[in-house]
Amino acid sequence: MSVDIIDKLKDDIGPEYILQMYDPGSGMRGVIVIDTAAFGVAAGGIRMLPDITTEEIFHLARAMTYKFAALDMPVGGAKSGIFADPADPKREKILAAYGRQIAPFLKQLMYIPGADMGTSDEDVGKIYKYAGMSEMAPSGLTLKEKEGMPLEDHLTGYGVVVAAKVASEQIKLSMKDATVAIEGFGKVGGGVARYMARSGAKVVALSTIEGAIYNPNGLDVEKMLTMRKKYGDKVVLEYKDAKPIKREELFTLPVDILVPGARPYVINKKNAGKIKAKLISSGANIPVTDEAEKILLEKGIVVIPDFISNSGGVIAATLDRMSATEEQAFKLVEEKITASVGKVLSKALKEKRVPTEVAKEMAIQKVKQAMKKRQQVQAQELEKIMREKFKA
Repeated sequence: MSVDIIDKLKDDIGPEYILQMYDPGSGMRGVIVIDTAAFGVAAGGIRMLPDITTEEIFHLARAMTYKFAALDMPVGGAKSGIFADPADPKREKILAAYGRQIAPFLKQLMYIPGADMGTSDEDVGKIYKYAGMSEMAPSGLTLKEKEGMPLEDHLTGYGVVVAAKVASEQIKLSMKDATVAIEGFGKVGGGVARYMARSGAKVVALSTIEGAIYNPNGLDVEKMLTMRKKYGDKVVLEYKDAKPIKREELFTLPVDILVPGARPYVINKKNAGKIKAKLISSGANIPVTDEAEKILLEKGIVVIPDFISNSGGVIAATLDRMSATEEQAFKLVEEKITASVGKVLSKALKEKRVPTEVAKEMAIQKVKQAMKKRQQVQAQELEKIMREKFKA
């Protein structure tokens, strides 16, 4: 990585580690970014896609820092990436090489990885195995199946809906019969669609990598979830009770709630002015640029900070290591997200500011407090060592 890139990314809280990796045998290329180690441990998913960049991984790591701080969880943000197609025939060798390369971070408990785009909990388990730490692999809550979906997907989707409910109350928008457009119908989007429908909202548009569909009268979410098992992303092509639209059209439909659920920065200065939704609750990480958020604020559109709205999966992953029950998981997701969204939006709406800016300020303050505490502890430890040495 060039010095110019590092200078572009760094600020007064991080990133603390950027490690690029290469394995000649498998051709594995990877990167790990630990944004802050102020809390002693950092966590974040492993993204496997051929077109990721180190800068993208950094921004995702920073989003994790904000996420944990917003939830009052003493964990730093991190993210890692594998530059490969998830369908690469050498996938197993790539995962093995990656596991061996990041073993030092895992063994020192500096980094706790999770699944992300292109990877699964099973992949994370394999990475731990190849790192020689099989006993640390996720093995409980997040792998549990519920209604044909992993519980983690339920909890992430449920969190997005909880965030939307709290925000809708603040802006006097009724969730009952509110219209919703959801980008993506995979791990997160499926859960969002299910819990939006159960909350009384009406899902009118969905997209996948194969296309997008729209029916202003509403889509049959349960039917589509069943069809998805057979058709996968092609479900939008097989579902007949809706008209096909271009994927980018989904963002500018006349709906009440918009849920970005795929790649970063899909809402930007080019399309922000065309958005008609009253509320944006994200399933994806960093889907809205800073410039776009300011445009949306001027239009009176409320954007819930993505690192809060999509944090259900992070909460689930944490509970996975605490032997929590399904009921406890849903309860904690609701409590944490409700409290965080309520606190941030109350301040942002009162001050007429971008909610994400407010949430980031709160998060950075917590990180800086942790950094100061760590420095004090380190100073005390150094003083103790020097005293012992002086006595000797």
